Amino acid sequence: GNSSTPHERSHEDEEVHKHMILVSKEVVQPIAMAFLLSLVVATLLEKAHISFLPESAVVICVGLVLGLSLKFMKHFPVALLHELNAPVVNMLLLPLIIFESGWSLRSYDFAAQFVYILFFAVVGTFIAMIVVGYLIYWTGPYHGITDMRTAFTFASLIAATDPVATLSTYSSLQVEPLLHILVFGESTVNDAVAIVVFDILNGDELFGPVDAQEEPGSSRALSAIWSGIAKKLLGSMAVGLAFGIGYTLILRIAHMKHSQSMEILFIVFSCYLTFSSAEMVDMSGIIAVLFCSILMGIYAKPHMSREGQGLASFFVKELAQMADMGIFLLVGMDFVITDSTSMHFSSWVILFLLIGRAAATFPMGFLVNSIKKVSAGRSNRTPMLLSCKHLFMMWHAGLRGGIALVLVLEMGDWVDVNNKPGTKQVLLNTTIVVIVVFLLVFGGSTQFALKSLGIQVGVEVDERYLYDRSLLNSMHAVFEKLDQYVMRPLLGAVEEDELEEYDTVGAIDSVVINRNKHRGHWFASGVSRIGSQAADSSE
Repeated sequence: GNSSTPHERSHEDEEVHKHMILVSKEVVQPIAMAFLLSLVVATLLEKAHISFLPESAVVICVGLVLGLSLKFMKHFPVALLHELNAPVVNMLLLPLIIFESGWSLRSYDFAAQFVYILFFAVVGTFIAMIVVGYLIYWTGPYHGITDMRTAFTFASLIAATDPVATLSTYSSLQVEPLLHILVFGESTVNDAVAIVVFDILNGDELFGPVDAQEEPGSSRALSAIWSGIAKKLLGSMAVGLAFGIGYTLILRIAHMKHSQSMEILFIVFSCYLTFSSAEMVDMSGIIAVLFCSILMGIYAKPHMSREGQGLASFFVKELAQMADMGIFLLVGMDFVITDSTSMHFSSWVILFLLIGRAAATFPMGFLVNSIKKVSAGRSNRTPMLLSCKHLFMMWHAGLRGGIALVLVLEMGDWVDVNNKPGTKQVLLNTTIVVIVVFLLVFGGSTQFALKSLGIQVGVEVDERYLYDRSLLNSMHAVFEKLDQYVMRPLLGAVEEDELEEYDTVGAIDSVVINRNKHRGHWFASGVSRIGSQAADSSE
């Protein structure tokens, strides 16, 4: 039996009760207050038509105030914050954010520009990594990062763009679809590239364990990187697509459309199973969730009820917004403990990122335009080229966010071994500074830049607008054959004319399913438009 006495059990219960009170006081209560304050402040700013401060920046500022308050009262939970950062962001928040990106993707726009998106997201990201990595390494004597492995590992994680604030502005202003989908597509796909390269450089397979590191030759390193990319990227895609097919078949066989609450909860929790399963087999959970959600966004929705589609899209979007708020709240709180050494290195990194972004964006833009011109000449069609204004806005959209934060938290202990102790914390602080500065400067100036350059806004086009004008006819033919003869028979997808029933689901669904809206478009006044849309439809 239990050998503890009643007195000992009473003492243990008292300690548990004290710990719960402490967690409630120092964690739950401040965070709940910060969330509520963020919602109130963002609403007031929207009513006052103050557009230069993105909603995500509002959350960071609230987190900053919260952190300063706790620090002033000497209740700042530094150890607890460091302990919770990685698991909370990686396992709880990020799967929802990634899933929503794929679920609400405008699939026709994405397919129309897929090859060109790959140039920016894959080749462009590699260029940015190499430029930033060498610049950090060459300037090591000025900021203290003199280890090449550290320089390139950090360059790989900081190369992942996450332009939440930019895409929020694009959605609210209805920026022309070509620029919108290229910025969104690049930020979605380059996450996968950054994650794969980071995992290879940060892992022990190439460099060995911390206490017995070895310097691989350049040819071996390149070979390991490319083989690792092929293995992890393709393997993660396969895992995600397999789970997506499985979920869709379950929705079809179980006829879950008869219970809206069950099908919505099934959709939400699927991202966590996919993420954890991929990580268990040493694949990327983020990439797996992304491709799983893209497939489900196309083939699972027809197996849901009309109300379930609208409510699922709305619920997933709101959860992703809450997860985004959580990440930026943590960024704001972490910013409080940034020291002078981190600020010095951050100024160098910000400069290098601007140079690396330019070295990737403009050459890739000129290459994409050249390919489009050649394709247009063969088909006698007018290409949709990227102007210098488009390329400047793509450079301007190089914000950083949750992916960079997650990856820097995963950096190994070898960082402090190869450099001086405390370097890992400096890299974490630098990532936080970069996220905050880029968000405030570039996220806050997006609307001004669009108007100054005369980029077309207020554009409402059909989802097939770019697809029908695309020059990638052979690739589209392959996708359509695969869809027609494999995916639809396998998953029992409905025909195109039946899908129209699912897309026209009333005034509320037209707001929440509107695929032009990205998860970063927080606190939108969509509810106020529901009544007017319903009135118009009744007329």
